Amino acid sequence: MTLPDHVPVAALGEYPTPLQELKRLSSRLGGARLWVKRDDLTGLAFGGSKTRSLGTLFGRALADGADTVITCGPTTSNHVRLTAAAASRLGLNVVLVLRRPSGAPVPLQGNMLLNHVLGARLVYADVDSLAELEPAMERVARELKDQGAKPFIIPGGGYSPVGALGYVGLVQELVQQSEDAGIGIDAMVFASGSGCIQSGLLLGGMVSGARLPVIGLTINRSVAELRPRILHDVEAAARLIGLDATLAEEEVRVLDDYIGAGYAIPSDAGMAAIDLLARTEGLLLDPCYTGKSMAGAMDLAVRHFKPGQNIVFIHTGGTPGVFSYAEQLAGARADDA
Repeated sequence: MTLPDHVPVAALGEYPTPLQELKRLSSRLGGARLWVKRDDLTGLAFGGSKTRSLGTLFGRALADGADTVITCGPTTSNHVRLTAAAASRLGLNVVLVLRRPSGAPVPLQGNMLLNHVLGARLVYADVDSLAELEPAMERVARELKDQGAKPFIIPGGGYSPVGALGYVGLVQELVQQSEDAGIGIDAMVFASGSGCIQSGLLLGGMVSGARLPVIGLTINRSVAELRPRILHDVEAAARLIGLDATLAEEEVRVLDDYIGAGYAIPSDAGMAAIDLLARTEGLLLDPCYTGKSMAGAMDLAVRHFKPGQNIVFIHTGGTPGVFSYAEQLAGARADDA
């Protein structure tokens, strides 16, 4: 990762992650060729793209002398699970502030099971929105300081200029891998939640000079909410590395066509994508993040791109989430056994 020496980075992932062509899927769909950037193989606790942002965030935490990290998110969060794993690897304590609407019981499945296995301290907040978790983290931080600890807060989803810096390396990897494969990249497509990944990819395009088209498929926020977050984060992250860069609003391409009924609620298109990828490519997706975004990538490949063009789907991870949706995934195939 080409970042200035003054940007500390904790070694958490295994890079570069592979770039693989989805030949059977592309042949079946027609339209543009689909590729997958396997950021589900970053190596830390079932992997995921959030390992990249956590590299720069934990780098800053260690540089600041922190002994405890605090982050937040929904119980399905991949970022939360990977934060717990990163803390374990680096010998730090970790507190996870989790949204629990109306005090509902939280099943110990998927990411939540792993949070327990990783030894994280869990704090539940009975709130209606993820935004309400930020004050809860501040309260935890104050309590820890009163006890003599040195806490470091990582925003939900890693959304911050420091977190965005972690994805510069992903773009640089793709530039080299596409050259090695002899292809041009016509679009990078992925699940966009907090906006951190999309901010980092846009910044990575600036740093590399490649300016690869970036299309975020939101899985929770509206376009109106997500786009200004990304614009702010890109420009703030650029300043951290001494890059005087501005981004036009139209360069932030976000689509909300594939959310379905809402965050973490399986969609018919997403479930169909999970089934198709498993049976044509042996690639596992989850209903919350990658299933929905792959459904969007396939739709774009057929309806908005041409044969011969290349779409890279960034597999952002989420494998543990498969086990939280056992009934939905088994579905009509329950009789297959």
